[in-house]
Amino acid sequence: YRVGLYDVVTPSSDDGAPGPWPDPLVPDVDVFYGEKRNAFPLEVPAGERRAVWVETLVPKDIPGGAYTGTTTIDTSDGSFALNVGLRVFDFDLPSTATLKSAFAMGWNAPCVAHHGSYDACGGDAGIEHFNTLYAQAALDHRVSIESVIYQWPTDDDWRHFDAVYGPLLEGRAPFVRLPGAKLTTLQVYTINAPDPELAARVRREHVETRGWDVTLFNYTCDEPPAGCQWTEIKGRGDPVRRGGVRTMVTTDLKQARDNGVLESIDILAPLMNWVYPGGPFGARESYQSWLEGDAKRELWWYQSCVSHGCGNGCVPSPGPAHTGQPSYMIDADAVQNRAMEWFSFADDVAGELYFSTTHRLQSAWDDQCDFSGNGDGTLFYPGTPDRIGGRNHIPIMSQRFKLIREGMEDFEYLHLLAEKGDRAYAEQVARALFPRQDKVGEATAAKLYTARRQIAERIEAMDE
Repeated sequence: YRVGLYDVVTPSSDDGAPGPWPDPLVPDVDVFYGEKRNAFPLEVPAGERRAVWVETLVPKDIPGGAYTGTTTIDTSDGSFALNVGLRVFDFDLPSTATLKSAFAMGWNAPCVAHHGSYDACGGDAGIEHFNTLYAQAALDHRVSIESVIYQWPTDDDWRHFDAVYGPLLEGRAPFVRLPGAKLTTLQVYTINAPDPELAARVRREHVETRGWDVTLFNYTCDEPPAGCQWTEIKGRGDPVRRGGVRTMVTTDLKQARDNGVLESIDILAPLMNWVYPGGPFGARESYQSWLEGDAKRELWWYQSCVSHGCGNGCVPSPGPAHTGQPSYMIDADAVQNRAMEWFSFADDVAGELYFSTTHRLQSAWDDQCDFSGNGDGTLFYPGTPDRIGGRNHIPIMSQRFKLIREGMEDFEYLHLLAEKGDRAYAEQVARALFPRQDKVGEATAAKLYTARRQIAERIEAMDE
């Protein structure tokens, strides 16, 4: 991939700075249609630097060991060979993520970003095409787009639904390179349904009949009392729960209990920045007795603009309170982009939520700034032929999405070691690297790679 540059005008926080930042990754040959794009040749102005991102998908069951190769780089000054070494550890990672994720997408955002309007995109069929295309791109990065479904059936005919969405739930999506990768979560939206209980039940029963192993949930309320009043949660959630679908509310244990809605919630999703001993949302241990009260209960969490400050538009948020935390911002450190999953493992959190991946998709190449963050809610770029060449429209991944995938893989290493019986060591390494959410900025890439290697080598040692 050619690593493109995004021009940061106003830094997200004191972690960032104005100027060009690496983010959009334009492929040489895309993984969707196999089309040659315009990533190369790459022109590097005098006195500047450019980067190339290279990734390798290691096949399952390949023998562990050291692999070497050579790549040739052609330049205007001639060609030169670059030696490449790759260490393959003697274990496999699952294609479907162990850590659940529920990243959202605007219902028509890809369609409009690529073609300008609903009609120009091809109407309902166009929306379904682009939504599933983007969901496949995310799934190849171990992330589930929970809002991929454009329309649930309103009658008993599920043939179209199964044809469009079945591949994402059965591990046979055509553009996903991870063999057998499936969605881990799916939102059941019932807010406008005439009978929410019936809608939830019918959808759950169909999913169960098809044998799809996916966590269905209802996004019952977002950050009450902002997203809804506390008094609305029971009325929204209880019918859905009677239909057999779990409810999810982005709040913490204490607020839910104090406002009398805890028994109407199956999945609590507090802000991860504030879950720590003495923090506003309490220590992770404080949630344990609630979790043990019902097997359906889960703890998810999310990061938000709190990581960089929550100003309006591009209003900056300076100061130490908004630095050094897990962050998906373009002008955050790469370690910040992939840190969250280490906390998810150490604190035994079942899922990660993110409010959008397409918030400013239509203007992503030039302006992703919102909530004082560059890239807040936007993790893709629209790959239109007029910009990247080729014939077909494709999603362009951000460098940040690649780093989120790295974090999801970090989680798999940690989880695998725990499954083999040494959770204590895995947790020790994770907490040594990232002791607190507000101390992420103190970790370096070298420290992170050392920690990951320590986990991998311990896994191999336990298999000997």
